[in-house]
Parts: sequence; structure tokens; C-alpha cells
Amino acid sequence: MQSIGFCTHFTETDEWAFAYALHLAQLRGWQLNICHWLESPYRIRRDIVYTDFFEHQKTSVVGPKLLQELELKLREYYEPKLANFTNVAFKLCEGAYQVELVRCLRQHLLDIVVMGYQKLSDEFSDEQPLELFAAKLQYPVVIVGYNGPDTFLLNDKAAKIYKQLGLAERKWQALNELIVSR
Repeated sequence: MQSIGFCTHFTETDEWAFAYALHLAQLRGWQLNICHWLESPYRIRRDIVYTDFFEHQKTSVVGPKLLQELELKLREYYEPKLANFTNVAFKLCEGAYQVELVRCLRQHLLDIVVMGYQKLSDEFSDEQPLELFAAKLQYPVVIVGYNGPDTFLLNDKAAKIYKQLGLAERKWQALNELIVSR
């Protein structure tokens, strides 16, 4: 493994996931890819996206200038948190979140995914609940913050390499166990 994909939505659990992903990247000497999916107020159209990462009030048509501005915003937000860690890349992603994430994994752009726990807020979303999506992925996924900053959910692929992920036994829960217990 050489590349961690940290997916951000700018939530509290994302902050916890970022701290873990950065620590893991430093510990293993892996590249940290900070990925943010541009969100659209529309289900099908992706040519108009929110331009503010936190409030989701302002929208704009996607174009090269907007993409540059948003990538700069992403960098400015995370660079102070990186301190002297330099093995990092920033990536703005477009399209359906889960579909594009799978595409990045299949193209070997990411080896492992780290994300903060979140529930889908839109009951009409085309995407699966995070736990089901991550459990089915054939790539390692670590979800941080299910029940606080030091709680980790691992899919089957990640559970097999939990020691490489810097997690001690009993410090994490298998996603499948959580899904079955519901």
C-alpha cells in the first residue's frame, strides 16, 4: 500500500478521520490524498455545484476557473493542519460520490479509504447507506467516528490488515458485525 484516500465532507467526524489518516500516512510513509466531492443541489445535474464547503448556500456552474478556486480553498483549509507533512495531494471529484470513489479505487489511484462516519441526509438519495457501501467494497475502508473520535469501523479488507493500519485488536469493530446487529 502506498496511498490513503481521505474523503472529506467537512463534518466533525471528518476532522477525526483526517487526524487518523494523517497519523497513518506519517507512520507508514504513505501519500495522503485529500479528496472532496463537489456536491450539487440537483440529483442528476452535476454542472452546478455548491461553492461553499460548509453552508451549501451558494452555487455556481462548474468550469476550470471554479475548479481552481475550490481546489485552492481545499488546500488552504488543510495545509495548516498538515504541519510539515508534504506527501500529500488534493483532489476535487465530480459525479456520484460512491460511483466515483469505486472508480478511483479500480484505477489504483487510492489503496485504502478513510472517511468520517456520516448518515445520508437525503432519504431519496441514489446512494447506499455508508455502512452497506463500505462493507461491500473489495478495497480496505476505515470509517472513523461511529461512536466518538476513537471508534473505528473496518470492512473485511481493512480488518485483515488492521495491524498495518496502526489499530490494536479490540480498538475497532467490523462493519459486518454492526450491520448484522441492527
